Formats: sequence, structure tokens, C-alpha cells
Amino acid sequence: MGEFFGSIYCWFEDFFGLELANYLWGVSSPLSDINSFIGIGLSMFGISLFSVLTYYYGINHPQLNHWWGWGIFLIINSIINFIVGWQWVLKDYVNGKMVAIDPSTNMQIPLNIGEAEILYFGISNMILSILAFIVFSFIFKWWSTNCSRAPFSF
Repeated sequence: MGEFFGSIYCWFEDFFGLELANYLWGVSSPLSDINSFIGIGLSMFGISLFSVLTYYYGINHPQLNHWWGWGIFLIINSIINFIVGWQWVLKDYVNGKMVAIDPSTNMQIPLNIGEAEILYFGISNMILSILAFIVFSFIFKWWSTNCSRAPFSF
């Protein structure tokens, strides 16, 4: 599962940085040796799936059976996933987990990861959540009683 999510997120590693990607893979810091892509990816998929199911089956109102009703849920989904991805990684940054061990001195040195890279990772998570929302929409929209034509109804 970690390979799947890691490979998807690494489409954007030029955007948020190779050093942050290596940290999230769990290979560059002794304080965090787990693959963080698993938790972030599962939460992104879960939030996106929940948003789609809420739109098509929870709310399922005929007035929202338009591109703009679908777009409202897409935007809400992307904002939530931006915050989740950004805060998930920022938590490790603030807690001082983004360090490496210098082999010559055996001392901890901070990784070259800044707040900008962490913000860019949040944006990457947001973009991936938009793609997940679109894919889930095409999978689950067909059985909705009122919104099955969205986002293509005007």
C-alpha cells in the first residue's frame, strides 16, 4: 500500500522536493522510519470518498444536480485535503522529527526541508484529492436518484 501511495505522491516530488519525499518514504530520518504516504494517502482517499458519497447519496438534492453543486463539494473536499496534508507533515516539522544523523559526529542535523516545501505538499495532496474526487464521482454517481447527471448537467 505504501508503494502505491508513494508512487502517486512522487508525481509531485519535483514540486515539494526530493528531501521531503525521502522523509515521507521513511528513509532519511531515524526519528521517523515509517512510510507516511500510507496514512496521508488513505486519509485523502477516505475524505474524497466520503465527500462523493455525501454529495450523491447523503445530500442528493435535485437543486444541486448541476456542475456548480458538484463543484461546491469538489472545492470543500480539496480544501479539507489541503489542510490535512499540510498539517500532517507540518506536525513532524514542528516536533523536530525531520533530522538526519551526521555519521562523522553522530549528531542530529536538520533536513533541508522548509515550510514552503510542506505547503507545497499540502497543495499536492489537494490536487490528488481532486483527481480522486473525479474518479469516485464517475464510479458512484450512477445510482444516485437526484444527482446522477452531475457534473454534466447545466
